[in-house]
Amino acid sequence: MPFDTHFLSWNITVKVCTTLGQPWCEGQSSLDEVPFLQYDNDNKATPLGDQGKAVHATDMWTDLSQRLEYVGQELRKMLANTKQCTTETSGQPTLQAIMLSKYEQGQIVDASWQFSISGKNSILNTMNMNWTLISLEAGGIMNDEEFINDLKVISTADCSHWLKELLKHEKEKPRSISRTTDVTQLTSATLFTSTSQFDNNKETIIIPVAISMIIPFTIIFIIIILLAIFIYMCLKKKFCFQGEMDSGLSEKWLYCGHWAQEPSLVLGGSSLPPDHALLWLVIKIQQH
Repeated sequence: MPFDTHFLSWNITVKVCTTLGQPWCEGQSSLDEVPFLQYDNDNKATPLGDQGKAVHATDMWTDLSQRLEYVGQELRKMLANTKQCTTETSGQPTLQAIMLSKYEQGQIVDASWQFSISGKNSILNTMNMNWTLISLEAGGIMNDEEFINDLKVISTADCSHWLKELLKHEKEKPRSISRTTDVTQLTSATLFTSTSQFDNNKETIIIPVAISMIIPFTIIFIIIILLAIFIYMCLKKKFCFQGEMDSGLSEKWLYCGHWAQEPSLVLGGSSLPPDHALLWLVIKIQQH
């Protein structure tokens, strides 16, 4: 429900005949579904809970109790009038009356009475005074205009005043020390439990994290080493091959140079000048 919405309710049960020592009228008043007043025709009004104790000594309590007693007496009279027509079919009749008033923004916005006579219901909307007649036994209530008007005043004007007083005492009611202590203890216990669990699981958390960080770095390191070895082998092979080529050519050129120093070379039975012989050797080396 919204924060500024409240409900005041009555629940009254009336019996025509009761055994010795049993009350013929019992009632209860509740604020937002929390009972704060218990009533019966013998013990009158008794406070319930902190709310009942807070308003027990107020004029509002006296006024509400007197109005509840008045409604119980009037309902008993009306129930007695219906006894003759209901006893033959359903035994001793019982009348239950439930009042519900809805309070918003400082005023009553909805109010009604529900009457149940031996399980048969009728509803009176006291905002527009319309009846939803389900039970013919409620005819006795409908015909009493003075009582109907009283029910309207109780569920609207009176309830508005009572709710203001109840809510005022609700705001003024000091916060329970035991409640504060319980909340503090609960919070401390929760924090202590959370801290203990964290300490106990600390090592369990750190080990998987460390492993998950080491494995990728290890793999990367191995890949780098393998790449370095591969590059080294390729470079070594290349330089060795180049060295062999350079060495072979040097020997051939040295040989050719020595050969070119001769005055003439006889090749295939032909005599060539030294410069022509050198050129011929270069071409041969390139072919090989």
